[in-house]
Amino acid sequence: MASEKLDKIAEEIQGLTLLEASDLVKLLEEKLGVSAAAPMAMAMPGMAAGAPAGGAAAPAEEKT
Repeated sequence: MASEKLDKIAEEIQGLTLLEASDLVKLLEEKLGVSAAAPMAMAMPGMAAGAPAGGAAAPAEEKT
């Protein structure tokens, strides 16, 4: 269960405008030396850009 202190902080945050919330995130990032940006997904080994799903190579065209 959240403490009374955390409940009070949550109530304060709920009262912020989106612009104020954005400024708060930037301030906390600077003060804490962190980034709230989502990490980039890592490509699976063997997957090249534009490769078909499943990592399988496209079948070679049959020559006649």
